[in-house]
Amino acid sequence: MIGVVAVLAVVYVGVAVWRIVDRKHYLWMPAFARWAWETPEPVQGPTHLLVFYTDHFEPSTHLDRTERWGTEFPELARRHRDHEGRPHQHTWFYPAEQPIDGNMQVLQRLVSGGFGEVELHYHHGNDSRASMQRKLEDGLAWFQRFGFARTVDGKTQWAFIHGNFALDNGDGRDSRCGVDEELSLLRQTGAYADFSFPAIWNSSQPRVVNRIYEAQDDPGPKSYDRPFPFQPGPSARLPIFMGPLTAYLVPDPLRTFYQVEDANVHPTVPLTPRRVDQWVRANIHVPGHPEWVFIKIWGHAGSSDEETADNLPGGNFERALDHLEQRYNDGQRYILHYVTAREAYNVARAAASGMRGSPTQYYDFEVRPYLADPRVTRALPAAEEAAGRGPTHAVTE
Repeated sequence: MIGVVAVLAVVYVGVAVWRIVDRKHYLWMPAFARWAWETPEPVQGPTHLLVFYTDHFEPSTHLDRTERWGTEFPELARRHRDHEGRPHQHTWFYPAEQPIDGNMQVLQRLVSGGFGEVELHYHHGNDSRASMQRKLEDGLAWFQRFGFARTVDGKTQWAFIHGNFALDNGDGRDSRCGVDEELSLLRQTGAYADFSFPAIWNSSQPRVVNRIYEAQDDPGPKSYDRPFPFQPGPSARLPIFMGPLTAYLVPDPLRTFYQVEDANVHPTVPLTPRRVDQWVRANIHVPGHPEWVFIKIWGHAGSSDEETADNLPGGNFERALDHLEQRYNDGQRYILHYVTAREAYNVARAAASGMRGSPTQYYDFEVRPYLADPRVTRALPAAEEAAGRGPTHAVTE
């Protein structure tokens, strides 16, 4: 009997090890263990939670999904408001290799309605630095036709998510990137930060968790594995803005008694209160500023009919918003803020610069609003009419 138990124990340990290796948990588990043993910085006053959704929005030619977003998302956003009464914000990272005007026109309407912003996503492979630069420049030119990726002060600036999480050739397969010095290329062409991670089942997952940091490019792949401190102002390094990545115990032997949370919104994984609590537990903040906590949620909210429905009224994601608003917006211990990726980045830069008070005053701290911003699109016709030129619309085509 003892021998049978010993054999079963060895088999079970083998299964546990297999899960760690197969799911590539070994890449981040040491960093997670160090993070879990750190003593949290004390917080004076309420904790401000800055919640933002970085959506790998890939509807392709399914314009019906994008139109459904245009019709239904405003309803969801209006009935979920933060502490200031601001509607829930969404950041659509749209794949620039899919230049479908119909998709962008719907997103442009959502942005002009005040419901979020559009940033750049790109799937590519077998590229050199030169070929990828051409692709980025072509994609950015197309984005700017709709008022995206160009700020009100005339700069080309944008946030990035790499397709298949293969930033800086970090996946190890040229077919998913190919550019070993991609970080410096992104900075050169105007990217202010990368929002690709975590990527828990991928070789590209950094050996870093729950951090906002900067990455210095080098001639090899996966340069972002070596973190540098997040600084008060921009430099040649590319900021890496991570989302929550935690592990916690569950009474489930089939999962070898632990569950991993990465803030991925997917219809096959219900968004329970415990999952949402893990996002807060990750406690992602700029060192020295523990009262401003960033929660980066992600998903593929246009990739299928099921994922589209999951993120619109009555879907899985709405339950997460309900829990955030009920538990983390009392005004005493927690204050909830719905922001875009750009605004979260700006608040992080403000934190690194030593700014204090409400984070709402720093939403435009470094990277200014894009030309598609409703404050711009509403102001242009009035300004032109006052100048005697008559109303025009300079942002869209």
